[in-house]
Amino acid sequence: MFLNLCARSHVSAWRVAVLGLLMAGAALLGGCATQTQRAAEMGSGATLSTQQTDVLKRVQLRLELAEGYYQRGQFTVALEEVNKALAEKSDFVPAYTMRALIYTALNDTAKAEANYREALRLSPDNPDALHNYGWFLCQQRRYPDSFVQFNKALAIQNYRYPVRTYLALGVCQYRAGDLAASEGTLKKGFALDPGNPALSTNLAVVLDRMGKPKEALFYIARVNSGQYASAQSLWVGILIARKAGNAMDAALWTNQLVQRFPDSREAIAAQQGKFDDSALLNY
Repeated sequence: MFLNLCARSHVSAWRVAVLGLLMAGAALLGGCATQTQRAAEMGSGATLSTQQTDVLKRVQLRLELAEGYYQRGQFTVALEEVNKALAEKSDFVPAYTMRALIYTALNDTAKAEANYREALRLSPDNPDALHNYGWFLCQQRRYPDSFVQFNKALAIQNYRYPVRTYLALGVCQYRAGDLAASEGTLKKGFALDPGNPALSTNLAVVLDRMGKPKEALFYIARVNSGQYASAQSLWVGILIARKAGNAMDAALWTNQLVQRFPDSREAIAAQQGKFDDSALLNY
């Protein structure tokens, strides 16, 4: 499956992702539980003083700067900003999750995990930390451990972003080889957000792998008939349509692919009739 399913410390964004093989626009499933730590995170019934409010504003600004540097690939500078934020407020959970993302990008998995653990020590029910840690564990192929974190996030009452976690969990179940579980999880996400192209595309891939091309066709058609169709999603649709014996959809999506994305590898392969090109799709 394809994607990057981390929730940034304080950004909400959807970019389309598909089962770790393609990137139909790439996916950052967003959301951060809070851009400011709620009083509940600082103690039951806590009221912020003017000084505490000023500190929060400063650390949030540091984190915003860190995220900007992170997105531009300036990881060392991003790390410096996070460290400055934590120097002012050592219990600011989003800073630890942001630092974990940075260390992951720097291939320092030990420090990344240590920061996720510290975030969850400070706030065991923080859904963003649980979600991101689950995705981190999935990337490390520690699938059972990742499932635990995702399910903890999903169990939190009034969790605002269950769809992103159903998607991440479904992807990781797929990677772990449990296609039936992946199908069930992705369908739960689809029930909550049937317009989400990442869910539909990933679900189509899973169903295709399970030998259900006609059902898969239903989901990929939802993507390819809308604004989120990409060279990759059209290619997935063409392959599934061919398996389902649906020459009409296969031809329609081939034409769309060639017309809309003429320079893509997928369009070139389609024009050459190379529908078994494993370099383009290896799910």
